[in-house]
Order: sequence, then structure tokens, then C-alpha cells
Amino acid sequence: MAKLITVFGATGRQGGGVAKALLKSGRPGFKVRAVTRNASSDKAKALQAKGAEVVMASLDDPSTLGPALRGAHGVFAVTNYWEHMDKEREIKQGKAIADAAKAAGVLHVVFSGLENVQKIAGFPCPVFDGKAEIEEYMTSIELPVTFVRYPSYYENFIGSLKPQKQDDGTYVLGIPMEGAAKDNASPADMGPAVRAIFSNRAEWLGRTVGFSGDRLTVQQHAEILSKHLAPKVFKATDMTADEYAQLGSPGAEDLANMFKFFQLYSRDRSVELTRQLHPAAKSFDTWVAENEEALLNALD
Repeated sequence: MAKLITVFGATGRQGGGVAKALLKSGRPGFKVRAVTRNASSDKAKALQAKGAEVVMASLDDPSTLGPALRGAHGVFAVTNYWEHMDKEREIKQGKAIADAAKAAGVLHVVFSGLENVQKIAGFPCPVFDGKAEIEEYMTSIELPVTFVRYPSYYENFIGSLKPQKQDDGTYVLGIPMEGAAKDNASPADMGPAVRAIFSNRAEWLGRTVGFSGDRLTVQQHAEILSKHLAPKVFKATDMTADEYAQLGSPGAEDLANMFKFFQLYSRDRSVELTRQLHPAAKSFDTWVAENEEALLNALD
């Protein structure tokens, strides 16, 4: 019998990747209940057309969560700090999911969490720290849970971290890693990895799984982009994390502390473990080759 998995954030990058992977699975297979705040959106309708049950719920209204979880074997849960840039609100949302899953008797929660930078490094990083506190709460109430930790997205090179054109015509990758390597992946690739975790509850319950499709320096990213998008030339920024924090843009200080944490501390991310779960997870080189047109269109 197919197992019902409730997927929060089903029209977003992480939840969308998980929902699509579950809907593609073969026997014993899964049924998907996709949770969204807008069931009439194009993305929600597309999931429905693929066979998902689409339901409306809000993480800010715990009374809507119980019905979304009723009868579910598993739950994929993700919260979004960047939507409101409010750590306490995010923690409240995560705890509401945990409490609802516990009350519903869900057998396997997969939560997209992150490290507690404040505890590990001694400086705040709200986008990480809120998710870490949710992880701690889920553990404290003995929720049957697997924590997955996503890396940065390849897709950021088309969006929030797209290369910036310089006066000399070259493009700079404005990621202040100061020579350190950084993990990345496509969330679409991580969906099948989450599916594998749901398929093997006994093996993965109680574990933390760090995803990575590739671990490269910013200069290595630049070289791959230059190879595929020639004659355009890409290079790494000389900016430090401290200088990035002074940019004044929304979230700049939060991101700077994230980059500083990436530089100074070992993260629980594994290309090998990710490929064990999903052998077809793409390297950055492969992803760029498959997305040349989108990358070029994003450039100024």
C-alpha cells in the first residue's frame, strides 16, 4: 500500500523537489499531500495534475495543520526564514509542525534543518540558528525524525547570487568565501534523496544527513562557468565576509555570518552520502552544461 507523505512548502524549491520525486516513485510508492497557502496557483495545479492531493494550510495557524497531517505516514517539513526574516516566527512555525505531527502519530518526519551557528561559532546566524532550535525541539519531544541539511543552491547563480558584470566586461561571483570551498546542489536533485530516506525509515530515523552535489571554491565555480559560457569570463570576488556585511542590503549581515561560518567550520555535508541516496545527483559542471541558456539569460 502506498504511504501518504504530507509535504510542506510543496510549491517551493525544497518541498517541490520532494513532492515531484515522491510522485515519480514506483512501487511500493507514495501518495503526496501537498500543502500550500494558495491551492489555485499554477504550481499547485501542476502538482495536482501529477496526482498530488493539494490542501491549504498556514504555518502561522496551527489549527490548519492537524487536517493536513491526518492519516499521513510521513511529513517533509521546511520553514523559510527569508520570507519574514524573523527567527522567532520561524521557530514558532517549526514547533507547530512538530506538535501537529506528534499529535497525528506521524511515523517519520523529515525536517530540513541547519546547524546552530551561535552555539558552534559564537556569533549569530538567524537563518541557521532558528532551524537548529527547531531540530532541538523535535528531538526533545521524541519526534521520529530525520534531519536533512541542504547546501546552497546551484540556482542561486541565476537568482540572488548571479554574477555581476564589471567595467572590463568580466563577471564577478560575489560570494565572499576567501578561498574556502563551498557545498552546493540543486534542490530538484535532493528530492530523490529525500524519497530514498522515506523508503528506508529504519536506516535513516534519528540521523542527520548533509546534502551536497559538489564542493568547490568560488574560483572553481568561476572556471566552470567560463568554460561553458565562453567567451564570457568569470572570476571570484576579492571581498571578505566582513566587507560583505557592510553592503547594507537586506540580510547582508546574516549572509556574511553564514559565509564566515562556512569558511571557519566543517559542515555536515557529504557528496558521497548524497550520491548513495541519489546516484544521479548532478555536479556543478553538469548542472551548468544543462542550464547554459538560463544562465546566459540571467546575465546583465
